[in-house]
Amino acid sequence: MKIGKNVQINDFVHITAVENVLIEDNVLIASKVYISDSSHGSYKGDENDSNPNLIPKDRLLVSKPITIKENVWLGEFVSVLPGVTIGKGTIVGANSVVSKSLPEYVIAVGIPAKPIKKFNFQSQKWEKYR
Repeated sequence: MKIGKNVQINDFVHITAVENVLIEDNVLIASKVYISDSSHGSYKGDENDSNPNLIPKDRLLVSKPITIKENVWLGEFVSVLPGVTIGKGTIVGANSVVSKSLPEYVIAVGIPAKPIKKFNFQSQKWEKYR
């Protein structure tokens, strides 16, 4: 795990780094955020799938690295799942679940988190995401 400069991590944040979690500079992580690069088992629908009859803690640990780019803001109760990259300057709204990578300079919300706005550097305004 690597944490950059000027990163603010608030109370009750849970970070699991089995493989790699990279948090770049100037990231703000609100309270009660969950970030994990791993899962107990595989559930892709292929020959490596975990058997539900196995006790969850005994299932093979599977991991994919996470990257949180600079100037990202994660709102309260956000969950960031394995294999995700969150682009520079992106804001993730409270209670969102980031299960897929997000582009830079967007506001993303929901379960799963999806971009709803993008910053326009010409107009200097947040505009509806297309």
